[in-house]
Amino acid sequence: MCSRLVVVTLILCGACLFATPRSLAPAEPQQAEAIDFDALHAQATAALETLQQSRERRLASVATTAF
Repeated sequence: MCSRLVVVTLILCGACLFATPRSLAPAEPQQAEAIDFDALHAQATAALETLQQSRERRLASVATTAF
């Protein structure tokens, strides 16, 4: 009984291996998207300036409400 189960399992595994589709031609590599580091740097600088201005406004508003 156990040997039959092993044989059936091996046959099923082999059938699954042969049933899986295989590509005959290698897939073409996709073009990587170019990263514009200058634009990223400009965006980061603008975001940093906005954060600094926001912080300065918060500090100014806290300072005026404290007095």
